[in-house]
Amino acid sequence: MKTRSKKMRFRYFIGQSLYLFATCLLLAGCEQEAALSDQSVVDLGAVRRNKTELDEWILNTFTCPYGIEIEYRWDKNMAQNGSYAYPPEAANVKSVLETIKALWIDLYTTPELGGEKFFLGKSPVKIYMYGGENIDENGVGLLGNKEATTNEMFLYNVNGFDPKDENKVFVLMRSVHHQFAKRLMELFPYARNKFLAVSCAKYTGSTRFISKIKPQGRELFELSGYAHKRGFFTYHSFLSVEDDFAEIISAKLTHTPKEVLKALEEAKTPDYDSDPEVQKIYDEEARQAYKELTEKEAFVEDYFIKEIKISLNYLQRISIKQLKAYTKQK
Repeated sequence: MKTRSKKMRFRYFIGQSLYLFATCLLLAGCEQEAALSDQSVVDLGAVRRNKTELDEWILNTFTCPYGIEIEYRWDKNMAQNGSYAYPPEAANVKSVLETIKALWIDLYTTPELGGEKFFLGKSPVKIYMYGGENIDENGVGLLGNKEATTNEMFLYNVNGFDPKDENKVFVLMRSVHHQFAKRLMELFPYARNKFLAVSCAKYTGSTRFISKIKPQGRELFELSGYAHKRGFFTYHSFLSVEDDFAEIISAKLTHTPKEVLKALEEAKTPDYDSDPEVQKIYDEEARQAYKELTEKEAFVEDYFIKEIKISLNYLQRISIKQLKAYTKQK
């Protein structure tokens, strides 16, 4: 029996040795093959372009330090269905990117906030840029691409951007903060059902109601009295529970604490009617709107402290300070 056992162990040893030897040969072969050429022989149909100064700047400013690839050249496959997006003018690409670098990346990486390593594992993989607005089937401008994953960020209206125009900078940053908030929400899950329960019956899933109100320009993205009186901060908050959550973050990072307090005051102030019965309904609506708005705001602030390890209120103060300084210096 001992002899038979020794034979079996010997065969096992020989078998393992041959397997390792064969694996080494295979790996060595792959390396040797890879060294023959740094380009695939398979034509994938990709367009090869010479690198421009803008490409080098993007590489050094976004791709190398933060792992973010920027796609500003036209890719029809990434345009949202039904949108009127078209390619951006290269001349405006850098000014848009400089703005989001200063007011988004530099904000979160401020030493007393997230620090220089904040974006490790959190940044979107790719940013797509388009010349025109992102208008949906109801004619309403959106804050991002509703068909995209949170790995991607979409920047619209690049051709109309002017860093000296406070309204243009405001709309751009509303979109960036909204999309990045959704990225954080996916990476650091929140108690969705608990948040959903606060205003669950009010989500519309559509912008049709906004198209009837017809807010124009910056007004579409600002804090809205219509929304406050229904327990939301903005028009886009109504679309879904995810949009509502992201809008609380985005709205706070682009509005002063005073403006947010004014929104809460507006929520709890009932409309007036001389009919006592109607007034009673208005009073109850205002009480409910204020309750929902403050409850959701506190929920998101608590989430930010526990999951992102940053005070959203403090982040808001720094964001507003940087936002004001940026448009003044331009």
